[in-house]
Amino acid sequence: MVNARAGMVLMPMGFINQIHEPPFYFGNNRPEVERRIIPTTWREIGVGLFGAITPNLTYTGYVVNGLDAQGFNSNGIRDGRQGGATAYAQNFGYVARTDYTPDALPGVSVGGSAYVGNSGQDLEFNGQKPNVFTQLYEAHVQWKYRGLEFRTLGSWGHINDAGILSAFQGETVGSQNYGWYTEVGYDVLPLIFKDTPQYLAPFFRYEQYDTIAKAPNGFKDNQNLDRQIFQVGLQYKPIPNVVIKADYRNFSAEEGSVPDDFNLGLGFIY
Repeated sequence: MVNARAGMVLMPMGFINQIHEPPFYFGNNRPEVERRIIPTTWREIGVGLFGAITPNLTYTGYVVNGLDAQGFNSNGIRDGRQGGATAYAQNFGYVARTDYTPDALPGVSVGGSAYVGNSGQDLEFNGQKPNVFTQLYEAHVQWKYRGLEFRTLGSWGHINDAGILSAFQGETVGSQNYGWYTEVGYDVLPLIFKDTPQYLAPFFRYEQYDTIAKAPNGFKDNQNLDRQIFQVGLQYKPIPNVVIKADYRNFSAEEGSVPDDFNLGLGFIY
């Protein structure tokens, strides 16, 4: 099966970017790995194909306007998203994704995606016009069984010309970055009230990420950006389209401190 899509497209990377509304993820904040390493919400102007090779194997592939390296900084590539409107397209990006749901393992899906492309756009610094070839890869596993929801995801990125970017920005832009997380939640209400349409799930998430996993030559690593997060929370859905959330996040860094936070929230879709 082959389908075509053109216009503003959501980049098909990770769990959250394509389905980023509050009822569809644990916690008030999206996983930091899927904010800083995979820069959700990430949408660009593009064209491409999507469909299924077999009933169990799906694919998506787009050609899009590239990222803008002038937005890259020590926190990663997130601010390089262009999001249409006044986007530069002197450089293009290429993204592809596959997912597989084996019949032998009901509720399990495995997959991965990759993004590559130059991000230099119109950047010029000290007489240089760097290409800033940018790579981002991720792999993921999900298992949903009765009330259980389990996810794990890992992502790795590489940025060429990070030394030039660091000098341009006046801060270290990592030539490599990475992150991974795992989370699990369980809907406990069916254990108490049979056939209830409501949802109540405690959850736990662990994350580790580093936006400067490798600093370019001559620039200092910021080890405060090498972080771990332990998160616990609870979310309640009186109906599937409305969610009430509470969670606590404990941060630690390789160097320095990061304040913990407690979050309460209400989300809905219509």
